[in-house]
This record gives sequence, C-alpha cells and structure tokens, in this order.
Amino acid sequence: MTDPESPAYPSGGNTLALIALVLAVGNVVFGSFLGLFVPLVPAVVMIVVVVLAHVALAQIRRRGQDGRAMAVTALVIGYLGIAWVLVLLVLAFTSAAVGMAILGF
Repeated sequence: MTDPESPAYPSGGNTLALIALVLAVGNVVFGSFLGLFVPLVPAVVMIVVVVLAHVALAQIRRRGQDGRAMAVTALVIGYLGIAWVLVLLVLAFTSAAVGMAILGF
C-alpha cells in the first residue's frame, strides 16, 4: 500500500533529462567521428536530444522534480548542434553553387 500523503511521482531527478544530457554529450564526443561515415546520424541524434529535453522540462514542471539544469543544458547543446549542421549544409550548398558557376554549369 502506498501512503496517501506521498506524491504521485518521486521528487528525485528526472530520468529523461539525464538521458537527454548523456545523449547530447555523447553525440558531441563521438558524433564527429560517426559523422564521417554516416553524416546524418549526429543531426538526427541532436533532434532526439531536443525532443527529449523538452519533454523532460514539461515533466519537471508538472511533477516538481529535479533536473531542470540537465534538461536546459541538453537543450542548449542540442540546438547548438542543429545550428552547426545547418551552417555546414549552407556552406556545402553555397560552395557547390559557386563551383558550378565557376565551371559554367
């Protein structure tokens, strides 16, 4: 039997925030190497990190759990990673367009 005065959710840290942070840091550390072989995997992982961190923030707010700093850190890393991928894509397409223009295509 559970105590009627105990909260419905534990007040400890949020598991999704921890998972999002571990994925974000792991992607920063290992994603550059993995990106050499499968370029879109680090970008997809960063999108997953952002989604998990947003869900974790909602759970933290609703349940009163700890882990807000972890979720916000994962969000920052995730959004910076997505921005970096977009910058690389813009540079790639721009250099390809300039190269095509120089070659006369």
